[in-house]
Amino acid sequence: MKYLFKVFTLILIIAIPQMANAETSKIGVVDLQKVLNESLKGKEAVKLLEVEFEKKKKELNAKEDDIKKLEEEITKRGSLWSEKVKQEKEEEYDKKVKEYRRHQTDLKDEFQRKNKNFTDKILSDIIELVRTVGEEEKFSLIMERQNAIFTSSAIDITDKVIKLYNGKGKG
Repeated sequence: MKYLFKVFTLILIIAIPQMANAETSKIGVVDLQKVLNESLKGKEAVKLLEVEFEKKKKELNAKEDDIKKLEEEITKRGSLWSEKVKQEKEEEYDKKVKEYRRHQTDLKDEFQRKNKNFTDKILSDIIELVRTVGEEEKFSLIMERQNAIFTSSAIDITDKVIKLYNGKGKG
């Protein structure tokens, strides 16, 4: 029994100083999508994309209207035309539809590519800022909110990151 007591005391003598020196873990979460959507730079990127693609969207809508008019013309007057004229109009219609779909796909691909470029750049800046916050405030771990099953609002640093990121561009 005395032997067991001595071993237990020895373990406590060794363990207590180590527990006292042990660093407490500080954990945080950040919602990167929220920072992206609510930060000034994120909102600015969305506006830039909208402005850039508004003109292209109007061009696409004009092509769609042109196709609808041609379709109406074929429907209304098709029975009055010769087979040759009717065939030419239908070929013109098919050509315009194919052109419209190709243009629509190209526009969608271009939008997605530019959106990804904007998003990647902003996310890179945000992640660097989160790393800086983590180092300065001695976090042991900061993880993305969507990767967690549950998080307490007490460890959420998203609003702080948004505020810091918005202030980063000033001055």
